[in-house]
Amino acid sequence: MSRFRSERMIFLCAGGFCGIAPKALSFVAGIYMILLTNMYLIFEAGHLNRSLTLLKLQQSKHYITNLVWIMPYCYYTAIVLALLCYPVCIFFLYSVQKQHILGIVSYFAWIIFYDLANCVIVVLTSRAARAAVFSISPLEWFGAISRVVMDAFWLSFVITYAMMLVEGRSTGRTSLRPRRISKHVTEPPKSRLGITLRKIP
Repeated sequence: MSRFRSERMIFLCAGGFCGIAPKALSFVAGIYMILLTNMYLIFEAGHLNRSLTLLKLQQSKHYITNLVWIMPYCYYTAIVLALLCYPVCIFFLYSVQKQHILGIVSYFAWIIFYDLANCVIVVLTSRAARAAVFSISPLEWFGAISRVVMDAFWLSFVITYAMMLVEGRSTGRTSLRPRRISKHVTEPPKSRLGITLRKIP
């Protein structure tokens, strides 16, 4: 048991990406999430206006299906979830800088919940649009799929950094930089050097 406890954990992305450490990549992930949320809110506002226009058109014709009224509320929910990303990302950036494991793990759990919620919202919106003989924008499907893929990429570095913090605290190390071991000996041992000099006449 002591042998396994003394061994270090092997992390998948401990070396970072393109020479950038997991801590810096985690910080970039938070910035990326904020910028993506800004763009997402712009698109969702346009989709909400589109759904409200459709709902007014259906009301003017006195023809409203059971699922049409769900569409605006789906977009309202998506906008509220996007607004909640701002305090979560700010707290995550603070946690990365101060090396708070709880904040980093909370961000990891929030992103998973957020992506799942967005996928459910897109599916419900699509079903409601079909009932109203209407189709949602292809950008909504593209945005949901691409967001899941990119979040999985960034979360790999976030969870790696969190695990490195856990290991660092368990071993008592304050620095997360890997220790460098020199493989080349710059000068020969003094004892061998002395013997060599004695043999020379």
